[in-house]
Amino acid sequence: MDSAHHLAMETSGATGTLAVGPGGSDAPAATESLPKKRRGHVDLMPAVADLLLRAHPGAQPQDLGFVSLALGPGSFTGLRVAVATAKMLALTLGVKLIGIPTLDLLRAQHPDAVIALNVKRGTAWSAGPGLEPALRPLEALHASGRPLVGDLEGALCPPDADVAVLYRLAHARIAAHDYDDPLVLAPAYIREPEAVTLWDERTASSKA
Repeated sequence: MDSAHHLAMETSGATGTLAVGPGGSDAPAATESLPKKRRGHVDLMPAVADLLLRAHPGAQPQDLGFVSLALGPGSFTGLRVAVATAKMLALTLGVKLIGIPTLDLLRAQHPDAVIALNVKRGTAWSAGPGLEPALRPLEALHASGRPLVGDLEGALCPPDADVAVLYRLAHARIAAHDYDDPLVLAPAYIREPEAVTLWDERTASSKA
């Protein structure tokens, strides 16, 4: 395990971030934020190759043994591109995949807070102390009395997942040989894209 490199990709939040390091370490050797234009681009591999070479001179994507990624919910395009890239690496290079829900990453970062993701139309995908992941009204989150992390009024901070936490949580699964099937791995979208919701509403209204 020590000889294979670990790539972590956090593209569910407002800013995409990559991290690389030795497969046997629970901390990355280097991290890099992605330009917004690249985070939504179909090809992440130039950024991956650059970071890998900077962190481990002479290393190439073929030297990767593990790829971890945040599964969302979050940026529709960012998640889609990261999952497609991870699957490509698994199917072509045989790397092991570890998908971590973004809610789990943020709960590890803010263990005493209630996390609110995919805030829309008065509800949020949420979890926290004593609260299992579920879609809840925002009123219930505010009534919990806990600090809130999310894109909503009165929140302690925005829901920015730390790629180093992703790397650490994935390392624990690597050590346990707990990997995801690349044919099954999928983003956690929770809801359909807003454009689809609006289109369905317009269509229903026109037929009324």
